[in-house]
Parts: sequence; C-alpha cells; structure tokens
Amino acid sequence: MHAILVHGWKGWPENAWFPWLRRELESRGWTTEALKLPNPVLPRRASWVSKIRASIRGGDTVLIGHSLGCLAILQALSGQDAPTVQRVICVSGFGRPFLRLLQNGKTKQEWLPTDLDFDAIKAHADSWAVVHAHRDPLVPFAEGEWLAEQFGVQLIVPGRTGHLIHEEKAFEVPEILNAVTADL
Repeated sequence: MHAILVHGWKGWPENAWFPWLRRELESRGWTTEALKLPNPVLPRRASWVSKIRASIRGGDTVLIGHSLGCLAILQALSGQDAPTVQRVICVSGFGRPFLRLLQNGKTKQEWLPTDLDFDAIKAHADSWAVVHAHRDPLVPFAEGEWLAEQFGVQLIVPGRTGHLIHEEKAFEVPEILNAVTADL
C-alpha cells in the first residue's frame, strides 16, 4: 500500500502527526510520501489538485488529508477523469464553505466553484473515513459530522481535542493510524 499525506492551509510535510504516521506505516511495509503543496499560505486549487492527481500511482493508494487538504483531495477525486484510490481519510476536514478563508468571493469561488457531487466523488475510492476532534477551533465539529454523513461512515473522534496541528502538539493520533490501516 502507498499512503499520500496532504497538508492543509499553512501546512507543510513535517507538520504535527505526519512524521509519526509515516514511520508507523513504513514499519508495516507501506510506502509513504507527504506532499509539499505549492504556496500553502495562499493556496490555488488548480495547482493543489494537479499535484495530488499526479502523485496517485494506482488503486493501492490511500490519501490522508488534513483540513484544506481534505477539500483538495475531494476536488482531485471530482469529475469523470478523476483517479480511483483504495481509501481516503479526511482529518479535521470539510467539504463546504464555512471558514473565513472560504467566505470571501474569490477564494470561495476558486475552491468550491459548485457544490461537490459526493455520490460521484465516492465512486473514486473504495472506502472513506472521517476523523474529527471535539473543540476544533478552526473547523467546527459539526463539519466533521456533516462530512461523515456525506460518505455514510461513522465519525471517528480522537481522544484529544483541537485541530490536530503542530501548535497543539498533536504528534501522535492513533485514531488516524487505525483509520488508515483498518482492514487493509
């Protein structure tokens, strides 16, 4: 199996739990990569989606996205020409506008030009998981609940709170590892 980790807005490949998750997966025989997406402070949808799509190497790929990285994955799996992967895990993610980042017209129009077609997106992965912590100061818990509902999966709630970022010292989140490796 091959895992691709996709950081979010203002994120980077060594952020928070990414190095730990990569070590854990590699110790189980997986190959991994953590993408360095262009311009994480002012992200452009087209460049992020292109980079994600180019990194997918086949049906044994598992995509793990954090925050805006989840939305970028959903965009990458949108459309008839989208690749198909084994599994997608959305961590602290969302699939509809609510953040200030997405409230100004230009950014919202770029990242969510139309409502996402979740039925079509679901066809591009064999399985889905959503991990979202209580008391997330950036992406409300209700967004995780809503996203899990769109995929018809039970929301996985970690034993810690927050947005699961570096500043919160979220360096190990076992629930993410379990979501990635369950039944694979």
